[in-house]
Amino acid sequence: MCTVIVGFDPGADTPLVIAALRDEMSSRPWDRPAHHWPDQPGLVGGRDRVAGGTWLAVDPVRVRAAALLNGWPWDGRMPWEGTYPASRGDLPLRALAHTGRDPERDPLHGEDPTLYAPFHLLDADAHRVSVHSWDGRCLDTRTLPTGVSIVVNTGLDPDDPRAVRHTPVFARTRPDPADLSRADGVEEVWGEWPRLITEAAESAPRSAGTDESGDPAGLIARADLGDGRIWATGSVTLLALDRETVRYAFTDAPADPGAWRMIDLSPPRS
Repeated sequence: MCTVIVGFDPGADTPLVIAALRDEMSSRPWDRPAHHWPDQPGLVGGRDRVAGGTWLAVDPVRVRAAALLNGWPWDGRMPWEGTYPASRGDLPLRALAHTGRDPERDPLHGEDPTLYAPFHLLDADAHRVSVHSWDGRCLDTRTLPTGVSIVVNTGLDPDDPRAVRHTPVFARTRPDPADLSRADGVEEVWGEWPRLITEAAESAPRSAGTDESGDPAGLIARADLGDGRIWATGSVTLLALDRETVRYAFTDAPADPGAWRMIDLSPPRS
């Protein structure tokens, strides 16, 4: 995950709305959101087939969500340099395994962050949203304020071009369904946000390639790294949570407004 847009207001009808954009090498295999983990059968999320973890998962019963972004190391090395004994994709699953209630909940309790490459771990529900950031040297925890915040690979960075450009737009259009359990369809739940994602997909992409043609403020990424290697935004997740309900939509074609699909969160059949 490289960009997570969070609309948090504990006094709203729908306190939490999220748009999460996953940037990854296009050759890395993955599975669409579902109940993928037998040892945590209640969780729903997309699965990385390489390591078995996830970039985002929800617990519909406890009404919680966790999402992962790759972090930027404190010494400036590229995030994918070095080897680590544990996969960061395990962290959202481990976070949702912790059942402590706000404010005592600590999703990294008992975890050794030195096992992992730098990361930002979002732990969210209708009462609180926290970002736990590990840069390879220091572990920092921040609680998101009321309003719309954008988390990127450098964390809660208001000077990041994406945050500067898109925070006001997503804040103005922040959806707030009056009765989330009865809201029907993507537009009724998330309002203008799917359209903003489509517009971003039709605009100049953010590039991590060797040329400077990309727009650093672009939400959608695409970089041709040569030899057939493409790094790009492969999927987008929309979440909405109140105190009793989770709604989940997903697309792997952000430029196509008709490609959104609501994800079934019903418990798996025994």
